[in-house]
Amino acid sequence: MTKKLIYFICAGLVALSSCKKDEEPDPPLPDPEEEMLNTVPEFYEEAVEDEYGIHPPEFEVLAGSPIIKDPWDLDFNFERPDELWVINHSIESVGGSVTIFFEAGTDGQSFERKTDGNAWHFMSLPSAIAFGDNGNFATTTAVKDANHSGGTFTGPSLWSGDLSIFAEPSGGNGSHLDMLHGSPHSMGIAHEKDNVYWVYDGYHEHIVRYDFVDDHGPGNDYHGDALVHRYGDVEVKWNPDAPSHMILDKTSGWLYIADNGNKRIIRMDINSGVKKSDLPLINEPLEEHWEMGDTKWEVFAETGLSAPAGIELVDNRLFVSDFDTGEIIAYDTESKSELARISTGSAGIMGLKVGPDGKLWFVNQADDELVRILPVQAE
Repeated sequence: MTKKLIYFICAGLVALSSCKKDEEPDPPLPDPEEEMLNTVPEFYEEAVEDEYGIHPPEFEVLAGSPIIKDPWDLDFNFERPDELWVINHSIESVGGSVTIFFEAGTDGQSFERKTDGNAWHFMSLPSAIAFGDNGNFATTTAVKDANHSGGTFTGPSLWSGDLSIFAEPSGGNGSHLDMLHGSPHSMGIAHEKDNVYWVYDGYHEHIVRYDFVDDHGPGNDYHGDALVHRYGDVEVKWNPDAPSHMILDKTSGWLYIADNGNKRIIRMDINSGVKKSDLPLINEPLEEHWEMGDTKWEVFAETGLSAPAGIELVDNRLFVSDFDTGEIIAYDTESKSELARISTGSAGIMGLKVGPDGKLWFVNQADDELVRILPVQAE
């Protein structure tokens, strides 16, 4: 081999060696022995144990005032999951409204604000909303008297999720499908089945099961087929300044309740309880008005909470928003242990919901904002 050829071979090897040094090194392969955590995917991206949870999530504001104003709760339409409904509390003398977001959270998001023709009565100071799986939804009102005459004539209202019916002229009294009038200052609601809803009765400070049975149609007024069962042994405490939202685990039968006034979370087994007696009628004829007793219920969490308001359930994770602190806390429903706690940086959070995108959404009443939580990828 000539000296010239040897020179070129060496020069080529040197060049190759130099290029290799300039390249970025290949990333290390994950250690199969390292534990990957994904404890609260609504807060944090999956990461190795030492890095999990070190990056706080981002908070994406999707709407503000005047699109929403004084928002207290939100829910996704069961039949059209990308359709989000936010209730605006407003003032007693006017009645509340609903802002409906279409293609919520996408680049194509749009909205429509709708107010029932008699919101002054049926949606006076609306506090909570819950969609059923039959196309209907129900709301509660924080007002003491929906007739505004010093009485106690108020309670949950049933509505159609059909946009050609809700807040459209019915030829009757507003567009409501039904209303019952035994729970003033009602601050939370959860759907069970059909037209059956559970209500946080702030005036009587207990939980009530309302079965509207068959609705009377838009704008009508027959309530005589309703079944109303009062669980007076499940004692709660009304806080007039913030809701006490509820969520039902339809598999286990546990109804989780943000007992705001008592600064705690409780849960009751809706399959427990027996009839104790018939109760006198309140404000209207009913098919049943019962006092229930021997209900199975327990305190779920009572430390580290100032004013629990919003509540949501995903698999074995219970999420609670604190109205006073602006924190959102995740609990394990089996162990009752706290899994994680994040700060949104702003007090005033009320309703809390996981959307079809798997992300947590909430409304902040103090800031007039609709917000989505975006976990940040660990570096």
